[in-house]
Amino acid sequence: MDNIDLFLYVTGIFFAFYMFGYATYITLGGTISIWSLRKNRLKERMENELDHDFFFPISILVPAYNESKTILTTVNHLLEMHYKLFEVVIIDDGSTDTTAQLIIENYNLKKDHKPIRIQVPSKEILEVYSGEFNSIPIVLVRKKNGGNKADAVNAGINISRYPYFVSMDADEVLQADALKYSTRLFLEDDNVIAVGGQIRIANGIEFEKAMPVDTRLKKNPIVSIQTLEYIRSFITSRIFHDTFNANLNISGGFGLFKKDTVIAVGGYDPNSVGEDMDLVLRLHVHHRTHQIPYSIKYTPDAVCWTQAPFTLRDLGKQRARWHRGLIQCMLNYRVLFLNPKFKAISLFSYTYYFLYELMAPFAELLGIIVICVALMAGKLNISFAILIALLYLCFCVLQTILIYMSKSIQRGEKIYMGDVAWTIFMAFAEVLLFRPVLFFIRIYATLSYTRKLHSWSSIERENLEAS
Repeated sequence: MDNIDLFLYVTGIFFAFYMFGYATYITLGGTISIWSLRKNRLKERMENELDHDFFFPISILVPAYNESKTILTTVNHLLEMHYKLFEVVIIDDGSTDTTAQLIIENYNLKKDHKPIRIQVPSKEILEVYSGEFNSIPIVLVRKKNGGNKADAVNAGINISRYPYFVSMDADEVLQADALKYSTRLFLEDDNVIAVGGQIRIANGIEFEKAMPVDTRLKKNPIVSIQTLEYIRSFITSRIFHDTFNANLNISGGFGLFKKDTVIAVGGYDPNSVGEDMDLVLRLHVHHRTHQIPYSIKYTPDAVCWTQAPFTLRDLGKQRARWHRGLIQCMLNYRVLFLNPKFKAISLFSYTYYFLYELMAPFAELLGIIVICVALMAGKLNISFAILIALLYLCFCVLQTILIYMSKSIQRGEKIYMGDVAWTIFMAFAEVLLFRPVLFFIRIYATLSYTRKLHSWSSIERENLEAS
């Protein structure tokens, strides 16, 4: 066996195990997730009871930097929450536009001189304004720019009055029943310290009193592919990992936290690019290391709608930043890698993220090299290669279609036949066009990791009211 034969043989064995592991994990995760969704719906129908008389007091923290286009819409939707005990805290992170002025004028806020207890680090807080709108407390925090969301959320934690807080973004619509569904998990288990919700794409969606009116897929291909990608991600992996308390991330778009546990680990890390994943990993390590009983949960019923990039350029900026954040988190918490002390988190979740998220672009690059070498050496079985590619394509498309159809058992969402046809078309487009683009973005993000780790590029937003 010459060197080329040995190379092809070894890499062939590697890819056989690599792809089998991926397919098995995804299939198992998808099956368990769909079964879990169905079981929860049946349980809810049998109990026929969701509302309760006890409400956890919640501070909704909305960090904002130059969000004058979306901030009023976001806050107005928050005021429609189906929840009795909450406050809205907007953190103006040194905006240079009219973000703060819009909040002060529209909600008639007055300067507040109450003392501030600094419990987690943040840049200097300059002013605090407060007031009420329809009996709901609204607070505006003006602070020096910290250069990242983590610093702004930490300032909100210092200002907030309630023992639970929600962290979200300023260009989102938090669905009116999201707090009700997420707090239910705290009622069911005293050890719950954090709950993540499902993030969905708001582009083109119409809302009435913070509830979606029409959730049909929009015809912008970039938005449609992201819509399917989000549904697949938040249904398959999050529900599956939730079954063994091993979710490594609560999206920065929506997370409900017990405040004292976050303060105990020092709040959000301003030096982390993936501050949301960093916090969850730190909570896992802290509680496991100190043998403190805890649970980090996920519920697909608590939904937050976010704006997705609608141009390829903005999508590239976002995904490159996400991948650099992933690299940073995986390196910072490498103690989790194959460490029996952390049980399922190490064995399943961290290993999955390492092999199929962090190392995926390198595996794809190796695959390209193997095909080129085999082709040049005249050792490529083209028919077999095409068959494997078609099987992978069909697997990915079928997975996307099945997960998309599972919407009907999430909250009884109506599925339109036109959407099914568009989903099939977009599922093919994702595998054949979108994933190759992501491959180059992730390779670029890896190569520019050190140089661009803390760089930040703004992404164009739409006015949600125009949806």
